[in-house]
Amino acid sequence: LTRDGRLKILDFGIAKLTSANPDGATFEMAATEPGMVMGTVGYMSPEQVRGESVDHRSDIFSLGAIFFEMLSGTRAFKRNSSIETLSAILKEDPPDLSDLVPNCPPAIERLIRRCLEKDRELRYQSARDLSFNLETVTDMSASTLGGSGMKPPVVTGAIAQPRPASPSSPTTPTPPRTSRIPAATSARPKPKRRISPILLGLLYVVSVAGAAYGAWFLARRKTEEVVEPQFHRLTFRRGEVRSARFSPDGETIVYSAAWDGERPEIFIVSRRATEARPLGVPESEVLAVSKGAELAILLHRDRNTNLGTLARVPIAGGMPREIAENVLQADWSPDGANLAIIRQQGDKTRIEYPIGTVRYETPHYVRDIRISPDGKRLAILEPSRGEFDLAIVDQGAPVTIARGWARGATGLAWSPDGNEIWVSGTSSSAPPALYAVNVHDGVIRLVTRLTGSIRIFDLSPNGEALLSNGTWRAALMWSTGGTMPQPVAATVTTTAPTTPATSVAPLLPNFGPERDSSWLDWSMLADLSADGKSLLFSETREGGGTKSAVYLRRHDTPAPIRLAEGVGDALSPDGKWALVHQSAKLVIVPTGSGMARELKIDGAFDSGATWLPDSKRVVVAGVVGKGGYRLFVVDTLDEIAKPLSPEGIWGGAPRAFAVSHDGRFVAGMTADETIALYAIDGSAPPPMRGVEKGEVPVQWSSDNSALFVYRPTTLPSRVYRVNVATGARELWKEFAPADPAGVYKISPVLLTPDGTQYAYNAVRALSDLYVAEGVK
Repeated sequence: LTRDGRLKILDFGIAKLTSANPDGATFEMAATEPGMVMGTVGYMSPEQVRGESVDHRSDIFSLGAIFFEMLSGTRAFKRNSSIETLSAILKEDPPDLSDLVPNCPPAIERLIRRCLEKDRELRYQSARDLSFNLETVTDMSASTLGGSGMKPPVVTGAIAQPRPASPSSPTTPTPPRTSRIPAATSARPKPKRRISPILLGLLYVVSVAGAAYGAWFLARRKTEEVVEPQFHRLTFRRGEVRSARFSPDGETIVYSAAWDGERPEIFIVSRRATEARPLGVPESEVLAVSKGAELAILLHRDRNTNLGTLARVPIAGGMPREIAENVLQADWSPDGANLAIIRQQGDKTRIEYPIGTVRYETPHYVRDIRISPDGKRLAILEPSRGEFDLAIVDQGAPVTIARGWARGATGLAWSPDGNEIWVSGTSSSAPPALYAVNVHDGVIRLVTRLTGSIRIFDLSPNGEALLSNGTWRAALMWSTGGTMPQPVAATVTTTAPTTPATSVAPLLPNFGPERDSSWLDWSMLADLSADGKSLLFSETREGGGTKSAVYLRRHDTPAPIRLAEGVGDALSPDGKWALVHQSAKLVIVPTGSGMARELKIDGAFDSGATWLPDSKRVVVAGVVGKGGYRLFVVDTLDEIAKPLSPEGIWGGAPRAFAVSHDGRFVAGMTADETIALYAIDGSAPPPMRGVEKGEVPVQWSSDNSALFVYRPTTLPSRVYRVNVATGARELWKEFAPADPAGVYKISPVLLTPDGTQYAYNAVRALSDLYVAEGVK
């Protein structure tokens, strides 16, 4: 402790190894052996004791042990020997601080407990998170600590010091005593006072009344505890609720929904009714409701980027006034004067509050934004290291207060008092549930969990929740019975920027019937074999489990074969191998007998790949090192990733590239969302004509003369056949499910080179809107 009152940590690592006494003993193994364990015994983290790799979260555990010792005067895991101490770190919890330091604030005890979690995933994930929570707790507890006269910790084995001798008798020491024994004021004991009978009677009446009140209070409390939440349903049509908000008084609800396969629109309903009136603004979604009864809405949201045009419109209806482009989300300030928005600017995401004032800029995707009830702080959901972080933007950079929801977060809302933020999300394959996060200490509690997928939209001033509950399903549709008709000559006009040419009319196949080949709840298509007889797909939600699962389905078998954990990428042309993502790793999995093999390649690659004809190389898209997003050719034998395209290409659709059947070219995307050809050998490729912005390649024709393309954001989904040389294009097939309710995307679409067989995903979300009362 320095003279100016600062705490300075001089050594928080292993500077040297000594043979000290047990209190400072170190545990050491040879530094060259696997499972190396080194550290000061009393402060080592569980993963350090086990000899696992350690990171900054191990230091947070050690810091928690130091905090515990500073407050209590005893070590958190003090035992009689080093081995017993190590065992306690692994298996036992430290004593309760409240027992050792009776007036220790509960918030500080919770903070230290979180530092000392055995599982590093449950600790604070960064020193910044810990610092934020420590500052918050300090601000909350400053007055309490200052006025309580916090007692010094009780030190085991301490001996009370004698009181100095009295000046009147300097040679006679006074026996030691503690502060709990009051000093005698007189040698003569005082006589006991008699208690008045009237006072006894009053005490009797008060005790009877107190007992009656206590019984009434406990009965009332018990009655309150058994009151269950009430869910009032507001919607009854088939489709998806996209967004919803309370009016400032909580009596009116504005929501957006896409019913019966139609485009989304905005509806307004009283919370006590079920009949809603449309706002009259087509293809729009509500983002926020201001204090002055004005709506912030998003017009023409792109199904792929989720961006649209921000506009303002009165809640009574009228013509929207457009105010910003490329907007994802927005929220009104409590006074209705300003808007906070999430805007895409190039390859950056910006948080602006008010519009035009950049509060935060990041290359990451930011999911939601909500302004606190005091109008000063912004809560955002941002993905980081594969999880969604809940962060608060105040005066500087965002401060993460909670981390998790690795499988997705769907919404957030501030509590009316500003002390909590409610988040809907999931960290497993289970549907999203509803959680509340304390903004002061980051403690997360489960609010409720339903059988379907919860999405939180808003909280009213009275604490009622506006949420949806629904189901997600990815239907896997497959047609395997197509035949090709005989060619018929005809003249068509090209749409390429060249002179109109004469070509042959498209040979449209006679498609066989479609069948629903879904297996569990989220059967996501990965690949279709060249003969159309095998499907590779993944189950990535509840049915697939925490790590997801990859399946191979053949047309003549009643059920698919489970190949491995993870997410499927592609089937090799010889049908012997499947490329699979297992977390961030690329793994080659045999479709028959054999052993799986991990590819030792550094890089982060998207799911989805295409094999070259030799069944030894694959094309993937992703990032290696600090480079930009591009296509790579990966040699699965030499385990080398060779760049194929320029950096910074667009990658907003699943597997947005296709390999020609001669293995010479790859049709991929450019930075401008157009299709270009890239040569495998690095030579100059021919230009690609006849394609439109936003279309992505699906498959090359058998003779490599044409490319099948589609736009993954349109409904129905239309696949065109484009002549590579001339740019002539014709509609090949239109995909539209018989039941369009809730279908918001048909993607991916795959087909065989001869164009006679195909498979696609129809992704469907069905949900209903509820007002939940009594959810706490």
